[in-house]
Amino acid sequence: MERPDRFSSRGIGAGLVILILVSMGLLAIVGYKATRRAGPIITLRTPLKGIGQSTEVAFEASDERHRLKRVEIELLQGDQVFHVMDTALPTPPWWKFWSGDGLHKKEFSARAGRKEFPELVEGHATLRIGAINDSWGNYFRGGSSEIMTDLPMRFTPPQVQVLSFPQYVNQGGAELVVFKVTPGTSESGVQVGDYFFPSWPVKESMEYTRLCLFAYPYNMDPATPAKILARDDAGNETLSNFSYRVFPKKFRADTIQVTDGFMARVVPPIMSQTPGIEEQGSLLKDFLFVNGELRRTNARELVAFSQKTAPHFLWTQPFLQLGNSKVEASFADNRTYIYNGQVVDHQTHLGFDLAVTEHSPVVAANYGVVVHAGFFGIYGNAIILDHGCGLQTLYAHLSSIDVQSGEKVKRGQEIGRSGQTGLAGGDHLHFTTLLDGIPVNPVEWWDPHWIQDRIDKKLSGYR
Repeated sequence: MERPDRFSSRGIGAGLVILILVSMGLLAIVGYKATRRAGPIITLRTPLKGIGQSTEVAFEASDERHRLKRVEIELLQGDQVFHVMDTALPTPPWWKFWSGDGLHKKEFSARAGRKEFPELVEGHATLRIGAINDSWGNYFRGGSSEIMTDLPMRFTPPQVQVLSFPQYVNQGGAELVVFKVTPGTSESGVQVGDYFFPSWPVKESMEYTRLCLFAYPYNMDPATPAKILARDDAGNETLSNFSYRVFPKKFRADTIQVTDGFMARVVPPIMSQTPGIEEQGSLLKDFLFVNGELRRTNARELVAFSQKTAPHFLWTQPFLQLGNSKVEASFADNRTYIYNGQVVDHQTHLGFDLAVTEHSPVVAANYGVVVHAGFFGIYGNAIILDHGCGLQTLYAHLSSIDVQSGEKVKRGQEIGRSGQTGLAGGDHLHFTTLLDGIPVNPVEWWDPHWIQDRIDKKLSGYR
């Protein structure tokens, strides 16, 4: 006997139950969104100290539970409002509340300043950054948040006054210039091609009178212009000319005979102590990788070590050369490597090789602080001393090390013993001076007359 009414009522009942459950779920979602009104979190990616001609405003907006809906940036000055950014983000359908669409966290960037808004005037203005999420708080507009910061408006770039002259610099060598910048300058130094050499206060009480050690690297065209760069905290910058003369220098050429015995002695220890290096397929290929790619990696690491420098000179006397040493190789020698009668490589030797006897005592060239003491790629066991204001010295191929990182050392203090670790053909000390990580000719720093003329005379009125 058929009972259609019974089966129909069961179907209707099940449908009602499903409908009620779906409705309850939707009401729960709506209720949660209605009660959760907190806005996104806004974080500046770089601190802002002012607005200049065209200053980047970079920030991140994030929300763990809701999608970002809109972000905006405004500058408020007097009764004027300057709209820097007003960005609406795409809104997915309401029923895709589970979708991972990447709109919960996002970085934003815009530029603001006199270039974008000519009506801005110097003085102060308020920067407002706002963000809205897609919650149903605040009368269905969404949860909102904002940050507001009062900032100086600076549109005049820093001014530079050169106080020392003249400046004479040798190719591959260093020089010092003293200059004064206007208050508000946050960064200054000498720009030579792609190299930037930062400046430092001549003394703590004279923040805007600066000294800058700069160099013309051995491989830089002497015709490359040098400028003093000054930048303020609002992003305005200026380039200023100063009087200097560069003396070109011709460096020596040298030939190195590479043997299987030499490679078998030096390459495996270097590779075993350098994480990340893989065998290249043959001993010669391994040597060429170490002599080239690892050499370039070490050069980048020297620049990184230069960041660990004191903001003032740690020394007062000329630098010491290793006593009674014989010069076996000079600064910036152009080396050609020969293997079985064939040219296999070209590299530049950026230091002095100094030899006395096996395991000779190695002393600190001047007062300083140890920033590295240990194995260092092609240099083997090495020590790097910081002498302040970006000036450092490197002692390489050591057989032993008697100091540790962070230790203060005195001029003439024994810090290790010469050896033949790393890419060394025999027992000697590889020594060089570094300026912001760039090798410069040590001969200048060993010369008392050079120190007197190029450094001491220019700083005599500030000590």
